[in-house]
Amino acid sequence: MNLLKKLAAGLALSAMLAVAASAQDKPDWLPSPLPKPLGEITIGFSNLGSGVNSYVATYLDTFNAYTKKLGVKTIVLDAQVDPAKQSDQVQDLIAQQADVMIVWPVNGKAIVPALRKAKEAGIPVVITNSQADASAAEYFNTFSGPDNIKQANSAGEMMVEALAGKGNVVVIDGLPGYSVAQEREKGFLDIIKQHPDIKVLDIQPGDWSREKAQSVMEAYLVKYGDKIDGVYSADSDMGVGALAAVKAAIAEGKIKPGKIKFTDCTLFAAAYDEIKAGNYYGSVLQSPVVDAQAAVQAAIQIVEGKELPKQLFFASPSITQKNIADYPRPTF
Repeated sequence: MNLLKKLAAGLALSAMLAVAASAQDKPDWLPSPLPKPLGEITIGFSNLGSGVNSYVATYLDTFNAYTKKLGVKTIVLDAQVDPAKQSDQVQDLIAQQADVMIVWPVNGKAIVPALRKAKEAGIPVVITNSQADASAAEYFNTFSGPDNIKQANSAGEMMVEALAGKGNVVVIDGLPGYSVAQEREKGFLDIIKQHPDIKVLDIQPGDWSREKAQSVMEAYLVKYGDKIDGVYSADSDMGVGALAAVKAAIAEGKIKPGKIKFTDCTLFAAAYDEIKAGNYYGSVLQSPVVDAQAAVQAAIQIVEGKELPKQLFFASPSITQKNIADYPRPTF
């Protein structure tokens, strides 16, 4: 009998220790106790396209590592920047009965019918990084990501500062039809319109590609030459591509060194180095690590029954040579 009591006591102690360890390992952003164990949650993820740029690659690496650390199951699908493929993927995730979806929209309008089907199937949705069209508002639970309008406002304010309120600017946009590109164009132009001595000469897409942006900038230099005083790009990967074209023009004696100022949204490592070197005026800090982790946390919180705001934005400070020493070099 004593042996049985000791065995029971040992089992009880083991159970208590297991519960304590579980509580200790549980992130502080989750409720206690958990309505649903993390290991029983499946997150379906339709990604923008793994080959778009290093920001997306870092986001994906973070998503995979973070969900593995938390112990949740995942179904990760790559839309390959194809709206039709992404719509099919959302229906696939419905069929696979994901507990929650994270969707990084290729096209904010094209994704609306698929989001409606997810809503009808009772599957909650987190929109990540780029906004869905306003008509989709009732079909998703929350947006998690950057405030692209404010980021572009900041880039516009840096451009005004860099040009002392006067000059000619060209714009290199992102992927046509992509909500981030639209918001980052709007936010920048909203600021520039307040300064009548700054003129926008041209706006062309760079498709989130450094190589494409370099080609666009080369065409701008042929068309406008030394009339260009500033270049705004939707992210600094494209901005660095444009800078390469300007450096070549400087080497050929077509442009004076330092004449053209550069600002953008989303600071990449290469632009960080150019800002430190004084070749690039400013960018806005946006972390793909924070972006991915925030989306995963939102998805899990929804499954666990937490009500979230419709919009979950994270901070994105402006970075110039004045404060760059206060921030670490991006990893992408």
